[in-house]
Amino acid sequence: LGLEHPDRVSRLVLMESVIGLLPGAEEFFRAGPPWWFGFHAVPGLAERVLAGHETDYIDFFLRNGTAAGKGIDTPIRDAFVNAYSGTDSLRCAFEYYRAMPANAARIKDATSRLRLTMPTMAVGGQVVGDATARQLQPLTDDLQSHTIASSGHIVPLDAPDELLSLLQPFIDTPSSAVSEA
Repeated sequence: LGLEHPDRVSRLVLMESVIGLLPGAEEFFRAGPPWWFGFHAVPGLAERVLAGHETDYIDFFLRNGTAAGKGIDTPIRDAFVNAYSGTDSLRCAFEYYRAMPANAARIKDATSRLRLTMPTMAVGGQVVGDATARQLQPLTDDLQSHTIASSGHIVPLDAPDELLSLLQPFIDTPSSAVSEA
């Protein structure tokens, strides 16, 4: 959206994610993509295997997605379990992975023609680190990059105060001041 409709996006924050197959994430993919990328991408497989075991699977990701495996608060964890329980909910969640090849092609096409002109921030944690920033660097006119070393993959839940301390000034600063910073 930011590339193709910059008039609709005044600021962009990308967090703890790789952007298609753009250069800059080679270190993240050094050993290949994470195993769940493939597992989730096979139509129907993950839903059949996980139906009835959603709580265990979600707990695995919530523990491994946080620093030191501390997990997240019970009410938030329960909301995740509720949202991702049942075959249809799982299928919808895994469509993200099934769309990765098509999305990567769209990203490659868009970035070959367009740049991000709005102030952009990349935030990484312990898993993706600065890969997002490295991918964005050649595509942005105004990039801020931050890594929250105390956070695992689920930055908003794992390091909310640190994240807010980065986001608030970025959001509140007028565009011209961000560009000059």
